[in-house]
Amino acid sequence: MTEPVWLLDSNVVMGYLNQDSTPNFIPRVEQCFSEGAAVSIIPLIEVLGWRGHDDRSRSDAELLLRSLQLLDLSAVVVAQTIGLRSSQAIKLPDAVIAASALVHRLTLATRNVQDFDRIPELVVRNPFDAGPFLPHQRVTPH
Repeated sequence: MTEPVWLLDSNVVMGYLNQDSTPNFIPRVEQCFSEGAAVSIIPLIEVLGWRGHDDRSRSDAELLLRSLQLLDLSAVVVAQTIGLRSSQAIKLPDAVIAASALVHRLTLATRNVQDFDRIPELVVRNPFDAGPFLPHQRVTPH
């Protein structure tokens, strides 16, 4: 599995599964897949826990999610989540997603950019928008 560069939010995974017709959305998500994509535990729960699945859509979701790296809720992610929640108003699921991206130094792909705009160190890209869609440059430790 390719080392991830992108962390996908639930809305991106669901948009892909539903073949969202927004111009350039599908190619951008496929770019994430080819460059290396992961999900945190939150999108896994949100996507697979969606009550609207039929047998086929649940199977498709499981297949897609198995192809992505799953980032565990590690002690470091929990500590980062606590730090985010104690310093600003952010929903717990969003704080876990943001913390996962920060700890693993990933670019977050989400439609809900405004949910994360108070976290200046977090790099966020919206694959549903027409603007540039490039991950941040990964810094290699020496």
